Amino acid sequence: MSRGRRIAAAWSSLSARELTDQIRQAVKSRDADVREAWEVVRADQVLAARVRGALAGLRAEFRGHRDEAMWLLWISQAQQRLNRPVEPAAPEPEPEVADVVEEVVEVRPPDRPEPAPRADRPSVPTMVFQEPSGR
Repeated sequence: MSRGRRIAAAWSSLSARELTDQIRQAVKSRDADVREAWEVVRADQVLAARVRGALAGLRAEFRGHRDEAMWLLWISQAQQRLNRPVEPAAPEPEPEVADVVEEVVEVRPPDRPEPAPRADRPSVPTMVFQEPSGR
């Protein structure tokens, strides 16, 4: 029996308070053994319901706690591991592709006459600024 299976088997015989303490430690540790335990718990509906209740209690317990954000993240991840993956009811139909060749239409802008050349504008006389004479 693997360690994850042993953890899940031990959880099934614990009282609610002891289970909550064990779940708190499991949520915080997040190691490979605990991930395997979540998979085993997911398969057992009764134990999964008890663990979901313990997770809900932990979520309520850590509201207003200084580390609330981290605990809520860990608890949410544990709850997601307990949820069964959603399988589609039927395979997604593939859209039928019709072999239709569409005509390519070129859109050209209307013919416009060439703009008239611009007349040279008279240049503005250059102004030279001089330093004021030192009086």
